[in-house]
Amino acid sequence: MDSGCTQHMISDSRMFTSLIGDVENYDKITFGDNSKGKVEGLGKIEISSEYSINNVLLVDSLNFNLLSVGQLCDLGFQCLFKPNEVIVSKIDGGEVVFKGFRHNNLYLVNFNSKNANLQACLFSKNSMGWLWHRRLGHVGMNTLKKVMKKDLVCGLKDITFEKDKLCSACQAGKQVANTHPSKTFISTSRPLELLHMDLFGPTTYTSIGGNNYGFVIVDDFSRYTWVYFLEDKTEVAHVFSKFAKRAQNEFNTSIVKIRSDNGREFDNTNIEEYCDEVGIKHEFSATYTPQQNGVVERKNTTLITLARSMLDEYGTSEKFWAEAINTACYASNRLYSHRLLDKTPYELLNGRKPNILYFWVFGVFNNATGMVEETYDVEFDESNGSQGAHVDVVNIDEEPLVEAMKNMPIGDIKPKEDEDEVQTNDQPSSSMAPQDGSEQDKILPNEDVHVRQEQIDEQAQDVGTPVQAPQVAPQRRSQLTSGHPKELIIGSPTKGVTTRSRNTAAFVQAYSFVSSIEPSTIDQALSDPDWVNAMHEELNNFTRNEVWTLEARPKGARVIGTKWVFRNKQDDEGNIVRNKARLVAKGYSQVEGIDFGETFAPVARLEAIRFLLAYASHHDTKLYQMDVKSAFLNGYINELVYVEQPPSFEDPNHPNHVYRLSKALYGLKQAPRAWYERLRDFLIEKGFTIGRVDTTLFIKKTDNDLFVCQVYVDDIIFGSTNEEYCTEFGKMMAKEFEMSMIGELTFFLGFQIKQLREGTFIYQEKYTRDLLKRFKMDDCKPIETPMATNIKLDPDESGIKVDQTLYRSMIGSLLYLCASRPDIMFSVCLYARFQADPKESHLTAVKRILRYLKHTPSIGLWYPKGVSFELLGYTDSDFAGCRVERKSTSGGCYLLGCSLVSWSSKKQNCVSLSTAEAEYIAAGSSCAQLLYMKQTLKDYGVELTRIPLLCDNESAVKLTNNPVQHSRTKHIDICHHFIRDHAAKGDILLRNVGEQLADIFTKPLDESNFCRLRSELNVLDARMIM
Repeated sequence: MDSGCTQHMISDSRMFTSLIGDVENYDKITFGDNSKGKVEGLGKIEISSEYSINNVLLVDSLNFNLLSVGQLCDLGFQCLFKPNEVIVSKIDGGEVVFKGFRHNNLYLVNFNSKNANLQACLFSKNSMGWLWHRRLGHVGMNTLKKVMKKDLVCGLKDITFEKDKLCSACQAGKQVANTHPSKTFISTSRPLELLHMDLFGPTTYTSIGGNNYGFVIVDDFSRYTWVYFLEDKTEVAHVFSKFAKRAQNEFNTSIVKIRSDNGREFDNTNIEEYCDEVGIKHEFSATYTPQQNGVVERKNTTLITLARSMLDEYGTSEKFWAEAINTACYASNRLYSHRLLDKTPYELLNGRKPNILYFWVFGVFNNATGMVEETYDVEFDESNGSQGAHVDVVNIDEEPLVEAMKNMPIGDIKPKEDEDEVQTNDQPSSSMAPQDGSEQDKILPNEDVHVRQEQIDEQAQDVGTPVQAPQVAPQRRSQLTSGHPKELIIGSPTKGVTTRSRNTAAFVQAYSFVSSIEPSTIDQALSDPDWVNAMHEELNNFTRNEVWTLEARPKGARVIGTKWVFRNKQDDEGNIVRNKARLVAKGYSQVEGIDFGETFAPVARLEAIRFLLAYASHHDTKLYQMDVKSAFLNGYINELVYVEQPPSFEDPNHPNHVYRLSKALYGLKQAPRAWYERLRDFLIEKGFTIGRVDTTLFIKKTDNDLFVCQVYVDDIIFGSTNEEYCTEFGKMMAKEFEMSMIGELTFFLGFQIKQLREGTFIYQEKYTRDLLKRFKMDDCKPIETPMATNIKLDPDESGIKVDQTLYRSMIGSLLYLCASRPDIMFSVCLYARFQADPKESHLTAVKRILRYLKHTPSIGLWYPKGVSFELLGYTDSDFAGCRVERKSTSGGCYLLGCSLVSWSSKKQNCVSLSTAEAEYIAAGSSCAQLLYMKQTLKDYGVELTRIPLLCDNESAVKLTNNPVQHSRTKHIDICHHFIRDHAAKGDILLRNVGEQLADIFTKPLDESNFCRLRSELNVLDARMIM
């Protein structure tokens, strides 16, 4: 307060409830040091729910907000200055309006709590109405007014609720789009007659209970809501079965129907078998039609906006998102009245009014330790925390929290108070849901879950939550569909809980809790809480797996350095799902024979993955995937190895100590082998056998059922003709290793995999689009074939040189794409021959492939069900196609029934003197591939003899079946007669064919023939399949 100041003045325009920017009648303000400040506006500021101050100047360069004593007196107030405080009261009646305090010989006024931000010192809403608004999860004023007026709860009496205002936390958290009209009738007649269910997640921050998913259940009749927080969405079936049993016993009535969307967590055999067993009808909403599941969708909207406001008010960490949702659900079950029955969900379900006297404001915890303590003797500081970070202003666009939203393409957004009614219509909203569920007067921990002392139990309260003990779960980033609008992000728009991804035609990208920037240094990572959490998670894995022991540094011992590596993990849509921090050893400093011995470890070939997919599709077997968390940390090492302590995480008591390893560490040369041997020994101990030729394939046969497991380092694909074996395998692995059960196989090694009723589709559309974007060809002109029919490339000695790195990068990227795109195999392999000295003509040819990919980004392999499973090969060769060495190109493709699982295009090692010789050499290579596949089929329990190999050169066929020697064949190297031996044994049957499918791997074709062969190989566009 300033008695020498002629008028109130502040420097922050956000503090005004109304502001006039065009002020010409005011001169510049002169400060005490004779400096001047420009008057930029004049407006009004509210100091309470009843009082406001007019004629407040907005002054540039003002360091402190000044409250004019003279202007207060002119408004009918009097100021009493005491040694330690100042009291401002009304002249008429002496009613105290506010008080100030003395500090450093200045009288200051803070209209907020003692902890409030002084920049917001001209704003306060501490009336009882606003306090209850904040205590009850920031529900709408209309709801509070209605609840009190109709006497629907106990403990809410004689309170004035200001309907026409919003607190700033609500302005930041409750931005919603217009809704659809509500229904005017009730579809059900009693509780549990119809339950609406939805799943949201994975959330991008793991909750303090270790969960990343929320399973929401809403009763159609009462609108009572339960939410269960899960670590993995595969727990839905188990949780629902326990919920159903307990709910039916507790409320003494039966569940008739449940309604959900078509997500795999609901549309699966576990839920259907349970529903069939207990007589529950399961209804599904139509695809892409969230309106049909609108009850739970609308409930999600309500709860998310409340949770966002609660988190925003005190700036509470997003890791408490589950607690905020649980609190919002707990409050809404006791406050929101049914618009047709005029009762709260709690009363409709339990038959009595809820008591809310024990409610306190959400968000108060121990800032010093971050720990939550449960205690009875405690005082709650319910000061208006939201005003420390926000100022209530008329223009929501000026709110600091939402400034980041200004450039977001989310359509028209307008601030509005949350709807007070629980709609009874089925209307679209979002799938971010919460829960309460307790009839208790206090949120109690659930006895089914054991957590650390400092953790809050986030589980549903009314019906027990049958979930596993919390673990550090992967952080996920996903996307919002048209049925899940942007306003449902908890927290600020730049970091929020996002909903489960759905495969809809139209979607908008959601911001997430994970960091999108990969740090290049440890200092950068330490400045980002997301990466700090990732590093702590990695070190927790070391402790959990007992990887090392801290010891004094041995004299003369070799100590290997360590470093942090940071990577963002993405899903099949390219969304960042996890920030992964990996502590690795500097293995390049190891010495063979001292620090390591054998290092070889097998990994699955890509064709082995396709083989398994084809087998599973033919036998109508569902494949699943899981990965081992920090797999290398499970492998035992035999050598004595010391490593330095992790950078920036040294033991403060022993900073010079080193770690002695008992298990492998990422970066060590022997780490892959140590992990493979640990996994191999474990699976063999459990009764599995290793594949004859593929040592990453593990098989277990029981009666007529077969279980197959394919391993690629720490990623595991598995499936069985008996679904129960998959469940048992998951439990078995989880007991031995820390697993991440990803669920149904959808994305593996860059493959996007769709397991459909008619078959399996494998494609790399995301990789293709990323490749085009990386090489700046995403806007190129499409073309129908990857290469011209008249192309005759040579070294082009006089051509213009191009960037070797760019050219090789293109070739390498395209070679990986060939794993699901056999249609570009020949062109890529042909152009790869010029990587040593690429010219402009070669680069132009490669860009034509990219133009073709622009035309066909979603082409992939189709493995249909219900067809034969015979092994068949095609072999072909051109003649002297290489213009430099005049060598021929061998091509081949190999099918299991109609499923193309392997193919090749390779320049031969020698010059052939005739087309027969070239075809004969190609047939020998194809024979070797078929024998490999024959051995693999034995592991799957399939015995084959006389495998057909089709060739379009009759001379080559006769040369194989009739080993004659004459002047035109005697020079052929003995190694190429390999096929003769196996033809004589009956392993291979080489036959002549008129229609050669392998032509696509040996020569350029015109558009008509190219598209025909591509189609006959079942290389199809995703739009034809899905």
